Amino acid sequence: MPRAAITSQDDLTDALIHVVVEHGLDAVSIRAVARQAGVSIGTVQYHFATKDDLLLAAYRRAIDRVTARARSVAQRAPGPRAYIRSLLRELLPLDDQREAELRVAVAFTARSVCSPQLTELYTRGYGALVGAVADALRQAVERGEAAADVDPQRDATQAVALADGLAWQLLCAPSVLSADATVGALDAHLDRLLPR
Repeated sequence: MPRAAITSQDDLTDALIHVVVEHGLDAVSIRAVARQAGVSIGTVQYHFATKDDLLLAAYRRAIDRVTARARSVAQRAPGPRAYIRSLLRELLPLDDQREAELRVAVAFTARSVCSPQLTELYTRGYGALVGAVADALRQAVERGEAAADVDPQRDATQAVALADGLAWQLLCAPSVLSADATVGALDAHLDRLLPR
């Protein structure tokens, strides 16, 4: 039975994300996305006039997915420490889905250095993440659950940077840094900020 035509923008950006996960950002082309989606090049061009338009839409979609899942996971957290831990663990490649998302994030983050539109998206996402962690740290300070020297903005920046660095190392050097060691390092940092 022939495959049904894929025509939505979301389906096409998902096809691009699949190409990035499997082959890297350099393999992305209108032709490669069309092949992955099982549609004609014209179908892709109908929705996205240029490759850059397609890349921007795919990066937005990847960010939206991670953000939605992080919100969902974090909303169930009983307090600031659990919230921050849940939020930052979503950045770590601890399962196939998060590993695929990190591969996409790494590819697009590198490209954002040369693309003002991608830089804007990255900056917005990064700012929202640091802001969410800082807000939770402020709440912990108000509730008397934070270490005495916690500075919410400074420590949120450090916690996000640590999670980012751990994520990259686990993705790129899994024989050196295990998933358990990654989670342990993140938890040790949070224990210093928010003692149990």
